[in-house]
Amino acid sequence: MNITALFGKKWPLLGQAPWLSPKIPSEIQSSVEDMQLRRAMTHVPMLYLVAIFNLLAVMILSAHEGVAIIYYAWMGIFALACLVRMIMWVRLPDHKEFRGSSRKLLRNLSLLSVGIVTFLSLWSVFVVATDAFENQIFIPMSLVFGSTCIAHCLACIKRAAVTVLIVGVLPSAFAMILFGGFDELMMGWSMITIALLMIRFVIDSYNQIISGLIMRHTIWKQAHSDALTGLANRRAMMNHLLLAEQSFASTGIGFAVALIDLNHFKDVNDTLGHDIGDHLLVEVADRLTKSCADDEIVGRLGGDEFLILIPGVTEREHAAARAAAFLSGFARPANINGHVLRPSASVGIAVQALDGDGAEQLLKAADTALYEMKRSGRDRNLFVTQPLRKLA
Repeated sequence: MNITALFGKKWPLLGQAPWLSPKIPSEIQSSVEDMQLRRAMTHVPMLYLVAIFNLLAVMILSAHEGVAIIYYAWMGIFALACLVRMIMWVRLPDHKEFRGSSRKLLRNLSLLSVGIVTFLSLWSVFVVATDAFENQIFIPMSLVFGSTCIAHCLACIKRAAVTVLIVGVLPSAFAMILFGGFDELMMGWSMITIALLMIRFVIDSYNQIISGLIMRHTIWKQAHSDALTGLANRRAMMNHLLLAEQSFASTGIGFAVALIDLNHFKDVNDTLGHDIGDHLLVEVADRLTKSCADDEIVGRLGGDEFLILIPGVTEREHAAARAAAFLSGFARPANINGHVLRPSASVGIAVQALDGDGAEQLLKAADTALYEMKRSGRDRNLFVTQPLRKLA
């Protein structure tokens, strides 16, 4: 029986798997890593302060109980190392290699956190198992406190946070259950409960963060994508043109635009219906996308009008060659719901600085060239294929 149908909704532990995280789209992977690093930059210095405080507290307790210095002298060196790392981490954003290295920094942070907690956890187990301290509970409880703080601050890095909780709490808890008295037994089970609750908290917090990023990306994509073809819409293309214009101003790298308009598209809508017309637009969008180079951007401005941004162009001959390549994709017939159509188009091109300065002037120049081509006769133009017509 379906549990969801039985209870009428998805229950946290029955109808769904809360430990499963939303799948991160490849388009936002870098955004997720940047978010994780920003949060880590905020919390990690505090983690080092917590580590230093706990190490000093254990050293003071050890000296107070008369423990041989050989057992805790290393903590002073460890605390000093944490202080140095904290200073380095605070100054990290000023480093010239900081930008673009999110993944590497996150990996190093995860390995460092897990490594430190693992080492302290082994030492805590040794303390509990060998009665090295009279007050056995203080050491593992201090480690639990530190581990939960680290996990909370690294909640945006789910694997690291969960691993810290597992290696930082469970070994000491089981050691207290196996080697301690009644008080240690009860405290050990309490520590395990805390670890499990924190793991659930970390996973839920991480899932909410990722779900929020995915939702924001989805909303942005809907606002900047054409609903029918999936291409960039007018707003997105204007943004791309603005960026290209800014790049030209700073680097001198030119660009061109190609404005493409289907021939006789109205005849398709009038004779075959708008459904066939929509399918034809999707087919044209697919062909234009396949004809574009990796750095070229194709979008739909509306109706049967498409725009292609061609970066790295400084001459009209280059732009004309690219326009011919785009229209070459119209050569073969398109079979749409049993109707074989031969799509064709007219094109107007404009090159930055040669035909205009900025997005608005280039679009006006390309639009003028497009309609001049249509008036001069589609079939006689280099960039025109056979008119759109129904073959069967």
